[in-house]
Amino acid sequence: MKCSSIDTIFLDLDGTLLDLAYDNYFWHDHIPNLIAKKNKLPFEKVKIEFENIYKSKQNTIEWYSLDYWSKIFEIDLKNEVLKTKNKIKIFPNAHNLLTNLKKRKIRIILLTNCPRDMLDIKLTQTQLWGFFDKVISSEDYGFSKEDDRFWHNLNTAIDFNKMNTLFVDDSENVLNCASRNGIKSIFYIKFPDSNKEGQIIKNFNPLDSIDLIENIIID
Repeated sequence: MKCSSIDTIFLDLDGTLLDLAYDNYFWHDHIPNLIAKKNKLPFEKVKIEFENIYKSKQNTIEWYSLDYWSKIFEIDLKNEVLKTKNKIKIFPNAHNLLTNLKKRKIRIILLTNCPRDMLDIKLTQTQLWGFFDKVISSEDYGFSKEDDRFWHNLNTAIDFNKMNTLFVDDSENVLNCASRNGIKSIFYIKFPDSNKEGQIIKNFNPLDSIDLIENIIID
């Protein structure tokens, strides 16, 4: 599938530009381990309870919020991100892709559910500052990317032609929401977590890696 008329690209961060392995580690191993140690409880027991609580907020703005979970578990999670930042990894060739897109004068807008405090650490750690024409966290709008209200706010805040815009993400719920809100050229990352097998998302075009975008937009 060729998209030679693309002038704007919306890119996700975690699982698209950055390896989702870090987030899966941070949320599903590091935090339960902190809670277990703090309360002197078995990790396995805490992890089960944590997953139930965490899953109850899935696809909401709270699900992604460091502030929200810091209050719930009484742990400074921003500080924990700083402690674990060396585990944050960018996908191979992502820097090269972003450099080439800028050379082509294609507008690059980062659309992420990552909260601002965590986002700042990740972009600094991976040296991604400067590549984007605009950086938007769902925290800015108060609604996650899985929520139609996020896209309504985006349409109001940014002038873009939906027919000439390409969107890449790794979440099926987000992709469905983007499609429902008029984005036509949509791709998903097949291997968002380097430690896991590939995913299959129906109705959208797969990318084995983010750098393959460049092949799609070449005339």
